[in-house]
Amino acid sequence: MKIKVPKSVDLNVKNSESVARIAAASKNGGVVAALMIPKQKPIFDKLHLAYNLKRANEENFNLLVAVEGIHEGKLSEISILKQKGASAIFINSDEDMNLIKRVFEYAEFLDIPIFVNCNNKSLSYGVMNDSEIAYAMGVSGIPNYAESVEVAKIYELSSHFNANVVFQSITTKESLEILKNKPENIFIDVCIDNLYFTDENLKDFNTLYKTFPPLRSEEDKNALLKSCEEGLIDFISSNHIATNQKDIPFEEAEFGISKLDIFSQLAYSLPISHEKITKLISTNPAKLFGIDIDEYMEIELGEFEVDFENFASKGKNCPYTRVRARII
Repeated sequence: MKIKVPKSVDLNVKNSESVARIAAASKNGGVVAALMIPKQKPIFDKLHLAYNLKRANEENFNLLVAVEGIHEGKLSEISILKQKGASAIFINSDEDMNLIKRVFEYAEFLDIPIFVNCNNKSLSYGVMNDSEIAYAMGVSGIPNYAESVEVAKIYELSSHFNANVVFQSITTKESLEILKNKPENIFIDVCIDNLYFTDENLKDFNTLYKTFPPLRSEEDKNALLKSCEEGLIDFISSNHIATNQKDIPFEEAEFGISKLDIFSQLAYSLPISHEKITKLISTNPAKLFGIDIDEYMEIELGEFEVDFENFASKGKNCPYTRVRARII
């Protein structure tokens, strides 16, 4: 069976490798535009922003760049960065709340979306989900409430502003419960890894599954899948992180899974209707940024092996071995 669908817009690609590699991996994964999240390297001023936009222009790739709203405890020059081409603001939820409030004010005034990483660092010194599996392995865990308490805080703050706010890479059923009656200016993003895997995959200290936010329980995964099908979740993104520091002891291995090269293939392999997937990875993210998708791809459904050697990304840290969809 074959289907024709619009190309994807990936709203969570970490800046863990060169723009050239991101552009090439996006092409392999059917991604026509990607939002770069400054999680691995800082993007907080005109120089960092201009560098990435210039490299994207050289690759003829539609790279959307999120800039840090708060850098080293200080407010960034958000208005100037928006004028220079920034597409979004990225913040961590446990920054100073007065600074976060000011970021929300700028976002509302400038009509630029905020992407929020909801995580309380003081509760997140673990290396995987806080569960009986982590206890059995003898490693420290990251509890669900490290995310949900921050979601509740940012959700309450957002009710006082009209800015578009994206709760990025939500992983827990508790967070979904908090956001279930969200208004139209609030959006939920989920990482595709959390729709495939659970903390069970880490039982044998398999570092390929070590990522952040962490893989949660089967109950959390099922709640995310159900919310995708029911329309509560707005976006599925890759949370692509390229790293090869995996063949080392579990607690020392870097967080991250590489999958930008097969992002659309993975999305259309999920147990979710194709119509819903198109909304979650194409229509909805494109609408948020006013992108007209005029490029389409033909997807063949079946059983296919993943060839890591053909990845354009430098990261081969990918636990996905088979997909049920491929781009023709």
